[in-house]
Amino acid sequence: MHWLAWLAIVDGCLAVCAQFSRKVGYYRRLLRFGVCALFASTVTLLTLPALWAVGKRASGNWVAGRAFYYSALVLLGITVEIEGEELLDQACPCVLVGNHQTMFDLIMLGRVFPKQTVILAKRSVSHYPFVGWFMRLSDDIFISRGNKQSSSDMFKKASEELKSKNVSVWFFPEGTRGRFDDGPDMLPFKAGAFLLAYHAKVPIVPVVAMDFHNLYNKRKFWSVSGTFKIKVMEPISMEGVKEEDLKDLMSQTRDRMLVELKRISPPRIALD
Repeated sequence: MHWLAWLAIVDGCLAVCAQFSRKVGYYRRLLRFGVCALFASTVTLLTLPALWAVGKRASGNWVAGRAFYYSALVLLGITVEIEGEELLDQACPCVLVGNHQTMFDLIMLGRVFPKQTVILAKRSVSHYPFVGWFMRLSDDIFISRGNKQSSSDMFKKASEELKSKNVSVWFFPEGTRGRFDDGPDMLPFKAGAFLLAYHAKVPIVPVVAMDFHNLYNKRKFWSVSGTFKIKVMEPISMEGVKEEDLKDLMSQTRDRMLVELKRISPPRIALD
């Protein structure tokens, strides 16, 4: 365990230097973030055989998330508060959609990610070392689009897998991280999550994470402890929804989520 001693020495030295440099403090917290990820991966790998044995492979993501969150609570001092958490259990199986801001979203996911929930990714990701292997072990869903296959057909096939496994699926419908200098906002949504929910006939559950600016800003080398708020919104039923209605439903869902994002986000502090 001598490497733990060296890690503690490095962390202590960085803590001293951080008193004189914001950048050093930022990288110290990134190092701690990496330790949280390592801890969560180790716990999950040790737990997965038991999950396999009881037929709950899809809860591997939940184990990884909770291990990451509670280690981050200790090492990074970030507490997550959830409004409407009871809705997560009431709606399953479902398609969860959340806003995407930074890599620190992992802390939010670690706290809010429900049991028996998987991630949907491109089939090529399944071949990636470590990440792909872990996702296979956790029973995540992989999709691939054929040359003549429409997006709707692709997600129809994925919906069959969702129903057969009786799991929920997490999506970031913006498709990438949204960074906004003028205040909390969201990118336009892509159709994937809504096509999946439409074909599976399961509800969509919007999950809104507050603006991360006051706790983390990569460009300003800013990272501090604090409380992070999440709002779980009422499930959106797909009963009676037609495929041609999905575009309007996406826009309405994004608008409602944006209203909540602005409501739960504190005023931004100056980071100059």
